[in-house]
Amino acid sequence: MTAHFSFCVLTGLVAFLGYGPQDALHTTETVTGKMRQHLDGVRSLEVRYSVSTYAAVLDQRNETEGRLYLERDENRLRLEEAGQTIVSDGESLWTYVPGNRQVIVSPAREDASGARQGRPDDFIFNYSNRYRYELEGREQVDGTPSFLLRLTAVASAEAIPELRIWVDAETWLTNKVKYADDMGSETTLRFKDYRLNAKLDPGLFRMTTPDDVEWVDLR
Repeated sequence: MTAHFSFCVLTGLVAFLGYGPQDALHTTETVTGKMRQHLDGVRSLEVRYSVSTYAAVLDQRNETEGRLYLERDENRLRLEEAGQTIVSDGESLWTYVPGNRQVIVSPAREDASGARQGRPDDFIFNYSNRYRYELEGREQVDGTPSFLLRLTAVASAEAIPELRIWVDAETWLTNKVKYADDMGSETTLRFKDYRLNAKLDPGLFRMTTPDDVEWVDLR
């Protein structure tokens, strides 16, 4: 009777807090394990995202939207925003800023050395070995039940020493990221409409621009 009563009390408390019976069993290890298991099966990806920034020093807010395409096995990428387009075929990286009428071409391997940090794709796949995880709870993100994790950098030299990510409790994909800097500025990313393992047009990973754009090759 005592064990049954204790289970009923726990179940009632969990329900009162807004969790299902299985949620009480989730730990940092089970959530991160599910994330890695599902990400290991992702070979290609397409997703919409938004980036909201608040510059504390200037008291200014900015928001941009974009679309990300990835082919993991070939290290190919395309990132489209109103102010820039980034394309990589795995060997070279093209960054086109229409406002500058210029394309910068650089080796893709240099991009992997740290310059990419803070780019939307980095928050889906590429930070996992650089941070320690701690499960802080569960919250709704745009109506979707999600687990909230706090990530703390292993190395003190990491550009983003701490961040929080929200992971969809059904798909185990990141749907929100938030971090701040020493000046009090904040950045929030949201990911929506994931499309996984679909065949992507090879033309996505070739940079094309108007004829009057200058190309600067740094390879």
